Amino acid sequence: MLTALALIGFVYLYEIRGTQQQTEIQEKQKQVFDFESEQIQTITIKQDSETLTLKRDEEAEEKTWNIIGPLETKADLQTVEFLLYELTNLKSNRSITTSVSQLSEYGLEKPEITLEIQLKDGKTSRLFLGQPDFNGNFIYSQLEPKGEPSEEIFVLLLSVNFKNVLTKPVAEWEKQDTSDELLDTTEESTDKKEQPETSK
Repeated sequence: MLTALALIGFVYLYEIRGTQQQTEIQEKQKQVFDFESEQIQTITIKQDSETLTLKRDEEAEEKTWNIIGPLETKADLQTVEFLLYELTNLKSNRSITTSVSQLSEYGLEKPEITLEIQLKDGKTSRLFLGQPDFNGNFIYSQLEPKGEPSEEIFVLLLSVNFKNVLTKPVAEWEKQDTSDELLDTTEESTDKKEQPETSK
């Protein structure tokens, strides 16, 4: 009986638990960024057409994000929160090892999109997005390497849905004050009804 229990324990530790740990390691290796959403201070999305910059408002009592470029206004919190979720949960489908001279084959010599994230501690991460793969399901991308540049480059394949999140028009990032506008319209309509008709 003791031998059987010991055998079961051995199988669990070295087979089942070992497999779980290996899976966790593999999933962690697929993670693109290693920071939490609360650490993010500024997000900049650079495209050929325009550059959008979002900044957390640390002085506001409630959680608030502002657009500081190309215009200055409040950002829609739900839209920014969705972006933060995408960033902190972003995983690559797989990676390709290539050389600097071959970056143009993936559209990364002149990236279509540059995503720049600045943390509260001043650290900055940049992610470059190039062209889609032959199926159109994934986007070739590259994290800006830390330290001295290497001859070997790791090209990451990210879901095309992530690119769609980044390429929203600026108007979709703006906070919509529809409730205030509706209230003003209602009050204006009420005032008109209350005004007495003047005799001709």
